[in-house]
Amino acid sequence: MEQQDRIMDGDLQTLGLQSILKMLALSGKTGTLFVHSGPETLSIALRKGQIVALREEGAPQLDLLTMLCLLNRLDPRRAQMIRELARGDMQVALALLVERGWMSAEEMQRRLEFAVTQSISHALRWAEGRFSFHRRLLAIESRMQPLDIDSVLLEALRQADEWEEMGELHLTRASVARWLPEVKNSNDLRSLGLSQEYIEVLSLCNGEIPLQAISLALMMPEARVARLMARLLELGLIELVDTELEKALQHDLHDLLIRCQHTLWQQRKNVSPELHLLNLIRVLVECINGLLVHHGRFARSLRGRGHVPTGEIIRYLERTFSQPLQLLAKQYYPILETASFVDGQLDCGDILTLDKLVKGEQLEEFYWEAVVGLSAFLRMVFTAVLQDEVGNSHTRQQLNVAWKAFLTEIDAEIQEYQKVRAYRNVQRTRGREFQPQPPRRGEEGQWQGFPESGSAYGWPETRRRSI
Repeated sequence: MEQQDRIMDGDLQTLGLQSILKMLALSGKTGTLFVHSGPETLSIALRKGQIVALREEGAPQLDLLTMLCLLNRLDPRRAQMIRELARGDMQVALALLVERGWMSAEEMQRRLEFAVTQSISHALRWAEGRFSFHRRLLAIESRMQPLDIDSVLLEALRQADEWEEMGELHLTRASVARWLPEVKNSNDLRSLGLSQEYIEVLSLCNGEIPLQAISLALMMPEARVARLMARLLELGLIELVDTELEKALQHDLHDLLIRCQHTLWQQRKNVSPELHLLNLIRVLVECINGLLVHHGRFARSLRGRGHVPTGEIIRYLERTFSQPLQLLAKQYYPILETASFVDGQLDCGDILTLDKLVKGEQLEEFYWEAVVGLSAFLRMVFTAVLQDEVGNSHTRQQLNVAWKAFLTEIDAEIQEYQKVRAYRNVQRTRGREFQPQPPRRGEEGQWQGFPESGSAYGWPETRRRSI
């Protein structure tokens, strides 16, 4: 805004927001009021002393469509259609919902009015900051009917008082929570004595939506949402998300994934099927151990305790993952009985040095069983790590997508070798008198010496055996 357009400015400690708004309403001013406090800025557009639009800088982008879907108030396909047309503009999204008859005009007005009231209620609690009023009306997109300042202030002050009554509370409007247990339906929650309000708040605690946005979606004062969330925390139904920790967690897993992919690509340079299997074992062991190191840093039960002794981390990891490994070995892959945990890491030294004891096809058979068994164990470890660290959140979905791509590459390597096995079996079945040359990998990483992948062979079952 131009300096010559400015009518007044000052300090919030000298003149509070409530007094400023009342003064502008009484004088029927038209223009834009800017209120700044730290990184936050509130822009309020007035016409003849009434609020016609408001913009809150620094607030998280509200994804109302997703929240309406979580509350079963909007079909996901319709939400996607509106999202593509609105391009992130909530005002446009609301107008489109009304236009298509999926929301009433009265509800849209209530939602817009509630958002204005909530923003002003938040700003009323700013102890420090500055304001300025400019006669030029800021062009802010709004489909809201003009609001009477006195009515807005009355409700905003009531909401601000609710926050004050809450006393010392570790929840803020930026707090993000995530549900913990698997809940089949709302009846399970009602059996705990939870009302519909609790169920709706719980439905929106997906690890992404801040308290402020939940309040807007439910048109429920922030202080009341905070009170409900506090109770859900007490019941152990949700947990608060440490956004910084979550970012570090994602970054660490993505780095590990990149390292594992690089190692996988490196091993493709080998041409012998036997060496190919051996290197796949190395890749899988490296990936599993990388996940164990990661989990030792981010496991839920090890968080928030400062420095945790290394011995305790090792005991936790071995207690968590030893039993699944033993179960796999006992029921499906006996070769894994030779693997063990040493200092919280999976030790497959006996498998990697089998070539000193076994040769030829028998060695290849042992390697093959180890690859299939370790691949299954990798999936078990990854699933357990994600379930413990991020639960059933959107973060988990994102990480699943990235890791699924890597696991698909592992599967592709396994399938390539299965073609080799299938080719050999076909040759034996046909009783060829000549001994075919073992298939080898060419420069492009494709196996040579057997038909292309268009020829389908059955997948032979892994045979039970022990060393």
